[in-house]
Amino acid sequence: MAGKNKTERGFRFTWDGQDLSGDLIPGSVNGGGITLDEVEMTGVSEAVKNFLGGHGNSPVSAQFHLNDTSNRAFNVLKDDGGVAATLLMEFGSSGAAPIQGDPTWSGTYVFLGFSVAPNAGRMVMTANWRPSGATAPAWGTKA
Repeated sequence: MAGKNKTERGFRFTWDGQDLSGDLIPGSVNGGGITLDEVEMTGVSEAVKNFLGGHGNSPVSAQFHLNDTSNRAFNVLKDDGGVAATLLMEFGSSGAAPIQGDPTWSGTYVFLGFSVAPNAGRMVMTANWRPSGATAPAWGTKA
């Protein structure tokens, strides 16, 4: 994983059991965690606005170098538009591969597709996922 800093070398991005970390562009992953909608619940007699956390939103996006080698991001994702599968992000410590007890973010996501555009002399895929199903994605630890 040349060109990646210590933090990025310890990060793994897996879609449907396929590790896409090799093509992942450093610093391009956005997501992991849930942001709740803000629902105002203020009553007429209340002096301060009151809010309730509404439905959660947990989009994930990432950029990958376009690479048509087998089991690389392009070949894994090219036919997966609309497919729901497990998305897993694992966070290793100090540049080491993730080990038991390290933080993970995972859940069932639907792959919405990707766009391709040139960036710094290379073709780059920008891929997008959204949660799918009744069970929300969640933080955990590597088993």
